[in-house]
Amino acid sequence: MLRQKNGFTVLEAVASVFIVSLVLITAMSIILTMRNHAIRTEEKIKATDLGSVIRYDLEHDYDYQMISNWMDNQEQIVTYLNCDTSPIACSLFEHVIEEKDYSSLITLRFLEPTEQSVSFKMIHFEITINYYQEQTVTLIGVIYETS
Repeated sequence: MLRQKNGFTVLEAVASVFIVSLVLITAMSIILTMRNHAIRTEEKIKATDLGSVIRYDLEHDYDYQMISNWMDNQEQIVTYLNCDTSPIACSLFEHVIEEKDYSSLITLRFLEPTEQSVSFKMIHFEITINYYQEQTVTLIGVIYETS
């Protein structure tokens, strides 16, 4: 004879807990991944905006001849730690955005002159900003000789 069943067996209870736990862990994993991606994207936008400001300042506030003489036909790298020995103002590195200090995260790299850049009187540079853990954004720019 069949008896009417009122309740769960231990096996059903364990299986239910396992399935619910699996669903919750998967959901939390997806939520954390989406959160980290959103933070990383927001930080990249801020770093790109900051890099654009720095590029504008370099292109408009610095003279080709002064930078060229300082470079002496060699690649030069400028950070907040060595900016006092270069013609680049240290204030260019002093940026705080939403309580995040970018001074140690910004690197300026003035590329070694090529025949083409010398003949056209231009200096190529790269701005690299470490914006999230080991993620970086690099912007390029050029300082031209003005007449």
